[in-house]
Amino acid sequence: MKSLLLSTYYDFLKENDPFVTKYAEQDAQNLAEKEDSPTVIDNIDDYPNSFNDCLTEMDTKVLIKVVKDTGVSFEHALEVAPQILPELRSAPQGLYQKMNLDYHAVLNFALSGKKTFHFSNNLSDHLANTEVNIKSSFFQLPFASCLFSFTSPAVVKAMYKIHGEDVADIDFTAPISVFLTILPVEESLSGRRLMLCAYHSRYPDNLYFHIKRELYLGDDWTLEQSLHTDWNNLVPPEANELSTEDDSRFYTDGLHFFRIIMNAALYITSDHAELAFRENPRKEFEDSIQRTTRSKRTKLQKRAMRHTALDYEEVGASVEAIVIDKRDLYEAEGSRVEGSKAQVRFMVRGHWRNQPCGAGGQERKLIWVKPHFKGPDLAEAINKSYVVKGNS
Repeated sequence: MKSLLLSTYYDFLKENDPFVTKYAEQDAQNLAEKEDSPTVIDNIDDYPNSFNDCLTEMDTKVLIKVVKDTGVSFEHALEVAPQILPELRSAPQGLYQKMNLDYHAVLNFALSGKKTFHFSNNLSDHLANTEVNIKSSFFQLPFASCLFSFTSPAVVKAMYKIHGEDVADIDFTAPISVFLTILPVEESLSGRRLMLCAYHSRYPDNLYFHIKRELYLGDDWTLEQSLHTDWNNLVPPEANELSTEDDSRFYTDGLHFFRIIMNAALYITSDHAELAFRENPRKEFEDSIQRTTRSKRTKLQKRAMRHTALDYEEVGASVEAIVIDKRDLYEAEGSRVEGSKAQVRFMVRGHWRNQPCGAGGQERKLIWVKPHFKGPDLAEAINKSYVVKGNS
């Protein structure tokens, strides 16, 4: 049974900062009309853009908030704007820096046709228990830029572990949206750059958590090395715009989350990935809204707005849950696990490898390898159900 995709961060942004999506998509449309239209944009300064218009509207939004929070007149807010706006614009991890990040993410997303993939919870759980060991040069996205959506609690927990945060009060029913874009690297490096912008949000107005990470896909690196990317050791500090003050969080607790994202990309580019196209879910509500009584119309409209306005691919809809045989499963202390289901973490881990194929074994095919057993193509194996038994 298909599940309708909830509103993504793209939908959230259109509701809360519509000027960001408006100007970014306008730039994407202008670029697409050029004969030499770029596939992705690394820096908006490289082409004529509407970013200054976006900045102006953000300034207005900030000043309106100042008026609301302090009670001063808008005229007075305009008078102090030259003092407060430059400081806010330059603040690290601030509102304007996030707007810049959002702008680039939406621009590249629009340039690639707003390609969106929603991963089923069961498939996400499988991917959360999969290791990465292939060459980074084999890693590809289905499009130059795309959006991944997840609703699995395992993925939500993995994202919050980046900061070691307590998950007790987390909204597990809100989706995670991840914009992925392949970008070029410095001329001194040989490879590519993968930018990931992840957001945990609930439409219409709750942005719980967001984070950005850039990985180096070196031609002679493995994906495991890419997950440990340290830009300070790759690029001289004076020329390094990608370094952060605290990258250590990505090498420890953050690794699990980014492994899941990488595994998700590997899955949908596999030969037997299970993909099903779904139209904008809000369309499904349109006929019902027109047929219903006026008193019920508002309720249906609210339900419709909870779902995305994007067309998308549903990924792994038929993948079954990981089942652990509780009859043979014991906890570390030796006591039998209570209840009808055990946690996914007991699953024996799988991994990836590139199998030589073709004439003379010169080509490579991505396959899924279960522990101590060679499996078929990754997606073909993951699409099966697994029963994992513990030691008695």
